[in-house]
Formats: sequence, C-alpha cells, structure tokens
Amino acid sequence: MAEEAEKGAAESAKPAAKPAAKKVRKEVPGNFSYTMTPTRFKETLEAVIAAERPPSFNRDFIETVLGIKGGTVSGFPPILKRIGFLSSDNSPTELYGQFQATSSRSYAALTGLKNGFAELFKRNAHADKAEDDKIKDYLVQITGRKRDDPVLSAILGTFNAIRSFITEDVKVLKVEKENEVEPDAVDSMQGNLASQFGLSYHINIVLPETKDVAVFNAIFQSLRQNLLR
Repeated sequence: MAEEAEKGAAESAKPAAKPAAKKVRKEVPGNFSYTMTPTRFKETLEAVIAAERPPSFNRDFIETVLGIKGGTVSGFPPILKRIGFLSSDNSPTELYGQFQATSSRSYAALTGLKNGFAELFKRNAHADKAEDDKIKDYLVQITGRKRDDPVLSAILGTFNAIRSFITEDVKVLKVEKENEVEPDAVDSMQGNLASQFGLSYHINIVLPETKDVAVFNAIFQSLRQNLLR
C-alpha cells in the first residue's frame, strides 16, 4: 500500500502534459485562398449550380444539402468569400446567383477568378487562358516558394477548379448580362418606334428676358443641332 501511495504521489507530481499546439497555416504572399482538395471544391461548385440558394452557406449546407463531406469543406466558405460569391456573413451574393444561371455562369467564374487571384492577373491580364506551367511560374515569383511545393499545386488546383467554368464566349455573355446597347442603336430604335406608333414630342421653352437677338439665335441653333433632327 505504501508503495502504491508513493507511486500515486509521484505521478501526481509530474507536470501536466501540454496541449498539442494548433497548427497554423502560414500566410502565402499573394493573398491567395486555396484548398488542399481542389477536386472536392470543384464538386462543391458543381453542386451549387443545381441547389437552392441558402440563407447561409456553411459546412452544414455543404455536407447536408450539397452532399460534399470531409474535413476540408470547412475551408470552402472562406474561398467563396474571397472570390466574391459570399458576403462577410456567409450569405450568397449577386455573383453567386449569376454563377447558378447558365447564361452568366462563365462571366461570374471569370469575375471570381480575378477577385481571388488578382496577383496573377497583374502579371498577365489573360491569366485565365494561360497554361498551367505559366501559372506555376507566376506563383513561384509571387510566393518565393519552390516549384514543387504542395501549396503551389493546391493554389493552382483551386484556380483551375474555378477556371473550368469559364467558356470561350464569356465576353458575349457579359454583354448580354449587362444589356449593353450602342448609342447609335438606341437612336435607331427611337426613330423606328416614332415612325411605327406616330410618337411626337412637345417641348416647352422658357426664353430669357433679353433684347439681344444673338441669345435667341444661339438657343434655336442649339435646338436644331440637338433636338430637331
């Protein structure tokens, strides 16, 4: 009994074991957000397209609704925030909705890519069309890491996961989304509508109190040049 008591006292006298230090991911120059499982991240983006837009995009939504499971999925919302798909409170943004729509998905993906990988686009305005080896060269220059560093492969993989949704006609889709119309086309449409429907304009002009004929000439000359065409 005495031996057991001494043994217990000795064990209690031992310093408590220190908790394991939490592993902190080192900051990567270039402010890149990335995941070590880019394939799963791409699967998440694919699932987003068909899923109902949630009030909050979190791990529960990813695992329960999108059906993507695993420890790394908790890192997906920060990436989506960086590329502009989520707001600071994890609620989907307008760009998120554009990504879900077929007609604007390519434009949203390109915009997201430029948001999340701005340093790459500073070196090449068409980084979305660059070969993987060229992107790797830029990453080496920006981060100072070795070319075979697994972090660089993860960044490239995350970049490619988003890039895979960009199509060749992305610029055409952007024009359709923003409803851009040339000024000459607007004038033409106005003229056609006026001729078809007999539209007319009534202009009320308040003339200044002056006896200077030159003032009136300037007013009516401006009317002829800008309105009465």
